[in-house]
Amino acid sequence: MRYHLHTDRFVVIASTTDMARKVFNAPTFVKPCVVDVAYKLLRPTNWVFLDGKAHVDYRKGLNGLFTRQALELYLPGQEEVYNKYFARYLDISKREGKPVPFMSEFRELMCAVSCRTFVGHYMPPEAMKKIADDYYMITAALELVNFPLILPFSKTWYGKKAADMVLDEFAKCSAKSKVRMAAGGSVGCILDGWVKHMIDSEAYRRKIAKGVDVDQAEKPDMLIREFTDFEIAQTLFTFLFASQDATSSACTWLFQLMADRPEVLDRVREENLEARDGDRDVPLSMDLMDKLKYTRAVVKETLRYRPPVLMVPYIAKKAFPITDSYTVPKGESAVADLVYSIWCKL
Repeated sequence: MRYHLHTDRFVVIASTTDMARKVFNAPTFVKPCVVDVAYKLLRPTNWVFLDGKAHVDYRKGLNGLFTRQALELYLPGQEEVYNKYFARYLDISKREGKPVPFMSEFRELMCAVSCRTFVGHYMPPEAMKKIADDYYMITAALELVNFPLILPFSKTWYGKKAADMVLDEFAKCSAKSKVRMAAGGSVGCILDGWVKHMIDSEAYRRKIAKGVDVDQAEKPDMLIREFTDFEIAQTLFTFLFASQDATSSACTWLFQLMADRPEVLDRVREENLEARDGDRDVPLSMDLMDKLKYTRAVVKETLRYRPPVLMVPYIAKKAFPITDSYTVPKGESAVADLVYSIWCKL
């Protein structure tokens, strides 16, 4: 840890991988320290701002959505989006015949990939495009210098309108997923997986309540409660919030660095083609991705060289014994320094 005196307060910087992870995994002791308007955009009832059992209730239902088996289910939808946008990029390059700015293109691509992963095909393309186009207003509303009140026609006002629109679209997707999954639909996105977990948990509880002799194998790994469409929408919004700007930045840097180093790009292409036994149309799978060791190294080096998130600030809700010899006092900041942590891990 490093200690930095900031006005009349100390900021505790957790600058190792293990220490940063300890801060991230301590919701009992710390909470995200964000600008005031973030609570109004994401809503005070959002799971990331909750404590104790209320927060744990969400975590129990979300952890299983990011296992290797679950990630495998999301790959077809992601690849569908990538293929669509890569074809569009080729068309842009042929049409323009000269270098063109691609940051905005990558922002839309990352938004589309995120939404397809989160809510599958429940969200229509026009809604996805509107979210991608309007998301910058949410980013602008979260600037540190903004006045926290929602004043008409201010950045925070436009940001709130954009946030409301995103929440409404995700709530609609939740309602659609509940209908489809109740009818026996298969899991194709994070939302489906979460809803299925709710349905399975409720079915198990009903059997127990009726005194039905239930095989232990039928019991879900974790029993979770049913979440409302708006609770689900708030949670999906945090996923989008976490993925949009950071991933767009990482994608842009990766694109630029590969363009500057064609020999690296050539090796990435060769490895990908070799992993597919020469057939470029072979779909992605987790096993195939395991073979892409050089590609993974390129991605990690990009994250080390140009980390999209420098640090994540938290504030201690109560005295936090972060090590055997030091306790972060209540009200002080505990910052997870991701730059140093990523460097150490790599």
